[in-house]
Amino acid sequence: MDSSKEKLLAALAPLLPELPAEQLERLVCVPSDRVKGDFALPCFVLAKARKANPAAIAQELASAVALPEGFSKAEAAGGYLNFFVDADAATSALLRKIESEGAAYGSSPANGKTVVIDYSSPNVGKQLAFHHLRSTMIGNALLRCYRAAGWNAVGINHLGDWGTQFGKLIVMARRSGLPLDDESLKAFTLAKLNAMYVDFGRQAKEHPEMEEEARAAFAAMEAGSPEELRLWKAFRATTLAELEELYEMLNVKFDVYTGESFFNDKTGAVVELLKSKGLLSESQERQVVALDDEGMPPCLILKGDGSTLYATRDLAAALYRHETYNFDRCLYVVDNGQSLHFRQVFTVLKKLGCGWAEGCRHIPFGLILQQDAEGKWSKGSSKQGNSNSLREVMDAAAAKILATIDEKNPSLPDKENVARKIGVGALVFDDLKNRRLIDVKFNWEQALSFDGDTGPYVQNAHVRLCSIQRKAGRRVASSEVRWEKLSDANSQRLVHKLGELPERVVEVTRDHEPSALAQYCLELAAESHRFIHDNRVLGDEAETERLFLVQCAQTALRNALELLGVAAVEQM
Repeated sequence: MDSSKEKLLAALAPLLPELPAEQLERLVCVPSDRVKGDFALPCFVLAKARKANPAAIAQELASAVALPEGFSKAEAAGGYLNFFVDADAATSALLRKIESEGAAYGSSPANGKTVVIDYSSPNVGKQLAFHHLRSTMIGNALLRCYRAAGWNAVGINHLGDWGTQFGKLIVMARRSGLPLDDESLKAFTLAKLNAMYVDFGRQAKEHPEMEEEARAAFAAMEAGSPEELRLWKAFRATTLAELEELYEMLNVKFDVYTGESFFNDKTGAVVELLKSKGLLSESQERQVVALDDEGMPPCLILKGDGSTLYATRDLAAALYRHETYNFDRCLYVVDNGQSLHFRQVFTVLKKLGCGWAEGCRHIPFGLILQQDAEGKWSKGSSKQGNSNSLREVMDAAAAKILATIDEKNPSLPDKENVARKIGVGALVFDDLKNRRLIDVKFNWEQALSFDGDTGPYVQNAHVRLCSIQRKAGRRVASSEVRWEKLSDANSQRLVHKLGELPERVVEVTRDHEPSALAQYCLELAAESHRFIHDNRVLGDEAETERLFLVQCAQTALRNALELLGVAAVEQM
């Protein structure tokens, strides 16, 4: 949070005992027109409690508030109380803070709280499809922002490495006629496994008995059959090797890989716990927890053959995570389609008496849609074999950016690596700039453009800021700065925008909306471009001051991009 805002909140809190601290923090905002003030408190929410009109309340507070250090005046304007800071003092305090904190600017002190974030979580045996980008990068941004906001954040990749889909792969492997000894299995690729999964869906339409074979193979896995488990382990190892390559390309790191299989020997305890609480009943030969009183269908715990389901394993995972991490929050970054599932799981936890289940939250999101040759928009399906692999899309993005570099700056050092960072960054930013609940229609030209609301546009702003510093050939220290030289409107607009970063990070953790930070990057990039265009930096009488502001802007923009998981390239 902006230190100026922190001081203001501390001064206002004693005068507003009816407002909880979090509500007061939300209310105090930055006016869109800074001529009206640097901060504003809308007084409308106080009218009912104080039985007075907002304008009168604003006048009363203006007379009563003790202005914090660095503030020049408080002024009532209609139903708003506007606050003005001393420009030179505020600019000095903020830019010195950015200078001293460097890569840590935007972060908050440790708060002693723990959040566990379950994200990405693809199915083993299938290629990571382009639509998996959303869970992966929304979760990655949340993890980074929570850490910056002072939380102990644990990133978990809850792999879909258990279930009937492995029975399907085992059936297809046996039907293929290929040798299945350990050495031969090492030659299997993820592309081959994905093709086998697609082929199962096609062949099972003509041979429905294959579905029963798959269920039997998975039941044997759960029962501990050495042969089925041997095949499963080989498929899992093949998948993990490729997934880790892709995550490295995305600069995504997990603290823990604990797939569904990890909880296979823990589901029995869940079933016994549900029985002991009298929550388990039989319905259509399955063991369920009835949720009629909550207006939901029953939560399925065991199939008729005794095998577990997603809910069984998610209940075991939640209990294990709380016991292991004693979390304050546990987030599940999973698409909208699983909303009912998580409502059921969280409700069952509450019925078990787990008060901490209040901290379990589903973070839903919409889909990434791509247009097919017929003009229809869909996410594609690995089961149908019509989804783009994420690797293919990332390679294509990098190739398109490399073609642009070859045209405009062919002598750029390490241009292939730069092209990949820009291309992947473009895909990530194109996703995160959108509010997570909407469906995103992916457009190649728009995502990779260097103009408009795109990742390359923001990265280019960072490059320009770096270029000015390289040309200057020196770094400026705050002790050299004459602060009055940064009092002009252009400089102040950029300074004000720099001061918003810490609060935007906290906003992401409060609303679980990374788009707030992506939009901030666009705003800061626009202000940086404007400042560079309208204010000559090198060779100006105020070169020292403007160069220092450029340094601070580059630090803030780099930090914001990296919190989103987008590379802050220095040349392009």
